[in-house]
Amino acid sequence: MSNLEYNGQVLATARGELKLKAGDIATELCLSVEQVNSLENNLGAFFHSNKLKQAVIKRYCRLLNIDVNAVITQYEIDITDNSFREAKKSNLGKSFKKYLYISIAAFMTTMVWKLFA
Repeated sequence: MSNLEYNGQVLATARGELKLKAGDIATELCLSVEQVNSLENNLGAFFHSNKLKQAVIKRYCRLLNIDVNAVITQYEIDITDNSFREAKKSNLGKSFKKYLYISIAAFMTTMVWKLFA
């Protein structure tokens, strides 16, 4: 599993300096107030994966205009991420080939129809 280490206090401090409420952040990021509080207090609850939590932290940093590296101190991608990407690429190739073959068949059918019609 991925190892995510971050400092949620940086998020809470930046939010406070901008005089924003947790509800404001929750609304802007489509989260619950509990999820915002969970991030700011470095709690593991409310997110079912570290990848999701990392993505939300990045969006939160962008919203507050702070450097994500000031918040996320360590993130290791597990090896299943790479195998998933490879599987996705090979499926994309198969889909493209299928689309190409269908397009060629449609073109040829249209040409034959125009010749004999």
